[in-house]
Amino acid sequence: MKTRNYQDIALGGIFAAGGLLILSQALTIHSMPGLPVGPGLFPTLTGAAMAFFGAVLAVQGWLTAPDEDVPLLPEEGSGETAILYAPPKFFSPFVLGILGSTLASIVLMPVLGFLVTGLLFTFAVVLLSGGKLRAALIFSPIATGVIYAVFAYGFRVPLPRGLVG
Repeated sequence: MKTRNYQDIALGGIFAAGGLLILSQALTIHSMPGLPVGPGLFPTLTGAAMAFFGAVLAVQGWLTAPDEDVPLLPEEGSGETAILYAPPKFFSPFVLGILGSTLASIVLMPVLGFLVTGLLFTFAVVLLSGGKLRAALIFSPIATGVIYAVFAYGFRVPLPRGLVG
C-alpha cells in the first residue's frame, strides 16, 4: 500500500497559503503614476512563486511515498560504524567568502557601478562555489549582462552606472 508523504503535503499547503496571502496583499498596492514599475511587482512575483511551488510540493507529497526509514544508529552486531551529522560551519571559507563578497559589492556598487561590481561578485561566487577559472570567466559576464538587461530594460529599474557611465 502506498502511503502519502503528509509532511510535504502540510508544508506545501502552508507555503502555498502564505504565498496566496502575500499575493493578495501585493495586488492591493497601488502604483505611483509615471513609474514604469510599481512597488507591488516584486511582492506579487514572490507570492505567486511561493503559491506555485508550495502547491507543487503538496502535490508531490500526495503522489510519492516517504523515504524508507533509516535508523540513526547502526544495529548492534551489524559491523557498521555510526556516521553522526555534523552541522555546517558558519565560519567556513565559503561562508566568509560569500559574506565578504556581498559586503564588498555593497560598498563598491555606487563607485564602480552595477556592471563592474556584478561581474566581480559573480566571478567570486563561481570560484568560491568550486567552479574553475575558465567557467568563471565565461559565466560571469553572461550572468551579469542578463541580469542587467532584465532589470534595466525589462523592469526599467535604473541600476548604478559607476565607471561605465
